[in-house]
Amino acid sequence: MNIKYPEFSWSLSRHKTLSECARRYYFSYYASPIGRRRNASNLQKHAWRLKNLQSLAMVFGSSVHEQIHRIVNSLDELKELPLQLEIMANISSDLNKSYCDSKYRQNLWLEMPSDYLILSEIYFDGELSLEAISEYQQRFPDTVHNLISCNTVNDLFRRRKDTKLIASERFGFIEVRGVKVWIVMDLLYRHLGNGKYGITDFKTGKRSENDRTQLALYAKFVKESFQIVTEDQIELRNEYLNDGSFVSFAPTRYDFQNIDYLIHTSIDWMQSYLQDI
Repeated sequence: MNIKYPEFSWSLSRHKTLSECARRYYFSYYASPIGRRRNASNLQKHAWRLKNLQSLAMVFGSSVHEQIHRIVNSLDELKELPLQLEIMANISSDLNKSYCDSKYRQNLWLEMPSDYLILSEIYFDGELSLEAISEYQQRFPDTVHNLISCNTVNDLFRRRKDTKLIASERFGFIEVRGVKVWIVMDLLYRHLGNGKYGITDFKTGKRSENDRTQLALYAKFVKESFQIVTEDQIELRNEYLNDGSFVSFAPTRYDFQNIDYLIHTSIDWMQSYLQDI
């Protein structure tokens, strides 16, 4: 039987998945998309369901990013930044929904996996551990405090009349060898005074060796999309909301060479698994 798979594309998350496990890569990017179809096999449908499972860390991170998106898209109307309690209430609502979906709506999720937030911890273990609950009770207020006090949010709030917001949580792509390279940046903006582009990625977890690579990919997208000539026209920033620290730097030629090499070799690696490229 001829199966029409989704268009082949590349992303950093896709590359990470293949780096972790080729079988997981197959289920995530080939079996799972087919699972949406009525004539899909039981295995493909199950892969689609499992692809839509979310861990507590994923739900927490997505909810924090939704609050960031809400704040930066309403900066022109805000007279002051939202209160910590208001943001915490919004995130709590998302966490409570994921818990209720996981405990009481798994039957509905079986038919429409993308419509419900099912926690992998509850799906596999039946309940959240006391350790996980305790950890997030401790992290929750600190993360929200670090969000509303971080450099990027406060810089944008103070300079909102001199800053143009270009994108917040919006997908985009460039093409490499005819392959779409997908990215979604937390925040892309431009300082109207000096013309520099700012890219900020917010992290709710620990630092990773991939953080610089991710920002370099975003810089490549901005450089090609806006035809930027020199690297110093771009400022890259990681805001680590877990501990309130941040890193800021301009991309170098080495960063661009490194990300180009990664994309090309990774595309070759992915296509080596295909019977028909």
